Amino acid sequence: MTTPESAPDQPAQPTPQQPAGSQPAGWGEPPRYGQYAPGYDPAAPPAPAQPQYGTPQYGAPQYGAPQGEPAAQYGQSQYGQYTPYSSQVPGYRPPADKPGIVPLRPLSLGELYDGAFGAVRHNPGVTLGLTAIIVVAAVAVGTLISIPLTTLFTDLFGSLFAEVGSDPAFEDLGFTQDMLGVTYGSALGTGLLLTLATPLAMGVMAISVSDSVIGRKISVSDAWARTARRAWFLIGFSLLSMLAVILAYALAVGIVAGLFLVDPTVGVIGIFLVLAALVVGLVWAFTRIVLIPPALAVEGGGFWETCRRAWKLTRGTFWRVLGIYLLTSFILSIIGQVVAIPVGLLLGLFMVMQSGAGLAVSYGITYVITGGMSVLFLGGVVALLYIDTRMRREGLDVQLQAAAAAASDK
Repeated sequence: MTTPESAPDQPAQPTPQQPAGSQPAGWGEPPRYGQYAPGYDPAAPPAPAQPQYGTPQYGAPQYGAPQGEPAAQYGQSQYGQYTPYSSQVPGYRPPADKPGIVPLRPLSLGELYDGAFGAVRHNPGVTLGLTAIIVVAAVAVGTLISIPLTTLFTDLFGSLFAEVGSDPAFEDLGFTQDMLGVTYGSALGTGLLLTLATPLAMGVMAISVSDSVIGRKISVSDAWARTARRAWFLIGFSLLSMLAVILAYALAVGIVAGLFLVDPTVGVIGIFLVLAALVVGLVWAFTRIVLIPPALAVEGGGFWETCRRAWKLTRGTFWRVLGIYLLTSFILSIIGQVVAIPVGLLLGLFMVMQSGAGLAVSYGITYVITGGMSVLFLGGVVALLYIDTRMRREGLDVQLQAAAAAASDK
């Protein structure tokens, strides 16, 4: 007996056809199993089979075949033998078209990562140029906002330390008023702007990847035009996600506070239980919505309609999506630390004044490096994971093969 979470629900509804330019050609829904192709009339009588000249009928022996035995069909093997293209061959994998950066079939983990790098190589003007402009602009504006915020928080923590006193052990660990001030100031300034701009950069990556999959190279202007049409959807989704997280934390704090009012012992136990429930709930919810940003960028439907479709896509593939995302984030975190530490040390050596403004600029440059890496690689992997999930759930590979054939004819 399967649980409701493990059993896949009904497939997500097909993407509605949108006006020209809103999505790549071929992203419509092909006839499903049990449906008739366009133009086919099931009530019409079948046309009689016309034999080709010189071709034996089905069941008729070919030249040299024993009388009374049907001739072997093309591609069939004799009993106990394998043909070169037989699906019975151990390790056999049917061939798949690869007009772009990945094969048009369900993808493996290695193919997802290879496709993410391939997307950057295939269209560096969009993946490197346009996404870098978005990230750098967001960090630059965020840094300007964070400088006065850093000064504000530095003075606030300075007055707090003056009242309660400072512990030398905390100062040795770096918990000084300057460090705390720049941390909170950058988080509210640069971090907030980067959080709002990252969905736009992810949308650019998703649009570029969706075209690179079928071997089509989109221009920078077209990529930005298509992203701009869905910009408010992407930003709105980011704001709604932030609001949901804030409400979840507020609810958790309220529950713990209520438990402490009942009994301090119950409150201590409640901290661990509520924290565990909060972490599990956030991980579950994040996995269910992780495919929404690329869906909002690529598809042309309404906001809530697209969100419902992307939510349903993760049913039945929850653990695969979660595992790939966690592994990719872990790899990026290691690379980010390796890159950010020497960059931070160099900036610290060359900064003449380690003031709040200097630390804010240093944090901003670090945000550019780590945020750019996250957008490029993680954004490419998530976009390909969205396409891979749709190929597994909706047969998107058939549509992509048709779109690739149409693109190659132009």
